[in-house]
Amino acid sequence: MEVTINTRHCSVPESIRNQSLIRLQRLLRFNPMVLGATAVFSSEGSNRQMDVRLTMKGGSPVLGRGQGSTFRTALDRSLDRLETQLKRRNPRHRSRRDHIDESYVEATSV
Repeated sequence: MEVTINTRHCSVPESIRNQSLIRLQRLLRFNPMVLGATAVFSSEGSNRQMDVRLTMKGGSPVLGRGQGSTFRTALDRSLDRLETQLKRRNPRHRSRRDHIDESYVEATSV
């Protein structure tokens, strides 16, 4: 997966950049359809923000935004939101209710 990290009106410590790179690559666990990620760190006053856009294979992009007093909290919040979205979109995890055997339904409805 190709990961791009940008900054807008701020400077981000190298440790936060490395941590975000590692954690963005880990998102492949939740959905293997992720092709790339673009992360943008920005700062306005004392508010730190991270916007992440994931490019999906054959689908619309997934967006996540996190805000906090530090870049670390913004990173955590944005990746938590992306995690929940990717878990919902994962094609491998389908509901078991979709695969109920018809004979079982007929037998229990009596």
